[in-house]
Amino acid sequence: MSDELSALSPTRRRVLMDDVVDALRDAILAGKLKPGMRLIEDDLAAMLKVSRGPVRQAIFRLEQEGLVAHEAHRGATVRAISPEDAAEIYSLRTALETLAIDCACRRAGPAEIAAIEAVLTRFRDTPRIEISRKIVAELDIDFHDAIFRAAGHARLYRAWETLRSQVMMFLLLRDALPDDYLDSWHRDHLALLEIVRAGDPAAARAAIESHIGLAYARLLALLKASGRFAATG
Repeated sequence: MSDELSALSPTRRRVLMDDVVDALRDAILAGKLKPGMRLIEDDLAAMLKVSRGPVRQAIFRLEQEGLVAHEAHRGATVRAISPEDAAEIYSLRTALETLAIDCACRRAGPAEIAAIEAVLTRFRDTPRIEISRKIVAELDIDFHDAIFRAAGHARLYRAWETLRSQVMMFLLLRDALPDDYLDSWHRDHLALLEIVRAGDPAAARAAIESHIGLAYARLLALLKASGRFAATG
């Protein structure tokens, strides 16, 4: 475990629990802490130069986010993804985002529309040569996050927060970006923005279901081809 932990940067001396959560989440999403790896509190605390308390709380938070699991006789481990996990996450994502974009169509004002559009502006303003899969994944999450905020539904947003890290994990699984991926990414998300701007809930619900359905199909193909699914049964 020491090799993987050596890639983590120590946090400042008086660290808040949120800083430890962010450090461990980033390490999991970046693949520095790999699926199935045990999360040993003493080792993590020493590496991050904090006490065990914030580490224990951070592991609990990441378990709530779906990035960490507790296994019998092993304790906390980085969660490996099964086909059932992927199906549950994407079916829940579809349900949440369908409600979110419906609400956004009905409630979003100019400020909320501008916040969604700002994500696409950031994409266009970033030189293509600088756009990595991590940057695209972050922009993707930020775009959908802006739709949830535009929905004006606090409990719905909190539900999205518990799922967001798992969606981010899937977005980062792609090893490379196909030549046409960036153009199609921008085109697809611009279409969602314009539907919200038009205030058409029915069209928005259909569009987001199609959008997430295609993302799920691509994910399944990627995971099956790469052998990254955890064994089941």
